Amino acid sequence: MKVAIVGAGSMGAVNAEAHANNPNAEPTYLHKENVLKAASYGKHVICEKPITGNFEEARTMNNKPKLLLIGLEGLNHWPGFPEFDTVGIVDLYNEANESSWLLEELEKLPLYSSLDEALEHTSPDVAVVSVPGGGKTTIDAEAKLLASGIDVLAKKLRLNAMNDVDRLKQACDQGSGRLYVGEHYHYLPSVRSLKKAVQDGKLGDIVQVTWRCLLPYEKYDWMKGYRHLAMEDLAYHHLGVLHDVFGFHPSTVYAQSYEPSFSQSATRTVVSMLAETEEGYRLNYQTVWCSKLKPFSYLGELSVEGSQGSVELTEKGLKLYSYFGRKRKVEQLDARYDGPWGLLSEWLEFTAGSTGSPFTFQSFEPVLRAIYRAVESSERRIVM
Repeated sequence: MKVAIVGAGSMGAVNAEAHANNPNAEPTYLHKENVLKAASYGKHVICEKPITGNFEEARTMNNKPKLLLIGLEGLNHWPGFPEFDTVGIVDLYNEANESSWLLEELEKLPLYSSLDEALEHTSPDVAVVSVPGGGKTTIDAEAKLLASGIDVLAKKLRLNAMNDVDRLKQACDQGSGRLYVGEHYHYLPSVRSLKKAVQDGKLGDIVQVTWRCLLPYEKYDWMKGYRHLAMEDLAYHHLGVLHDVFGFHPSTVYAQSYEPSFSQSATRTVVSMLAETEEGYRLNYQTVWCSKLKPFSYLGELSVEGSQGSVELTEKGLKLYSYFGRKRKVEQLDARYDGPWGLLSEWLEFTAGSTGSPFTFQSFEPVLRAIYRAVESSERRIVM
């Protein structure tokens, strides 16, 4: 925790992180007791006059961040986070009729019918948003939370179009809270092992990336919430992995997205995409979510050709090959966080100044824009 004394003044302190994000905005002043509270969360504050208080003691105070749960999706698998003081649940997506499967510890929490009602009765530091499979990110709720200085953890963004990306960007630019984006495939052991091999220079310059994913025919009502299921839902994770490992800023994109006659899922379940990236590699991407072939895998199979070596990645692990095609040893890492809820653990580590480094909206934005460029390429049948 860092505290900078910058001079005299009549107020206590200013929220440095919020002011840095939007330097033209009026600073948010904190009273002395809130400075100590902010210190206990690991927040950075700038004091306008010296404030007496034991900041080292404040860091170890048992002040847990207050957590507001928004949406009931996935709460039947709530892992429990004793590091948070969970203050309530907001039924933003009208799922309360399914609340019978909430865990006992969550059933004891107040259930609010709207975000406004929840904010009247609670003062959360952070909110986690869980959007049901067939629903969409509201954006209005996220914007209100960010404007109130509340960090938002979006387990998964479910958007409609590029316009939604623009609206989220505006909300992030105008709010003093921060939006963190969940994508849990990059927590997988094989993906973490690949990232380390790349960082260690085992592959040299990345030249070609090929990703192929096969899934069986499936038909669920929630799928109808997407116009381009494979591109908007599954590629969200795959391209998120690419961005985490290599960076993914496509300079050109050409995509096809369609529904075969035998699919009958009322959405487009096949996608193929070619892309050239600013990072220098080319991508050949294909997902078939109505395949009769095996093996089935949500992660799929990824092969990478580099100037000094190659890799094959699957759910089973990572195989590394030298420039001459000889198999080489590669360090196999363990999973780092636990699935979709891992974002909360990563946020806790990050705010404590530890090793966590969750996607912010700004760092994940290139993935979202790539998805909707690909959607437009498919619909207009042009190179974007």
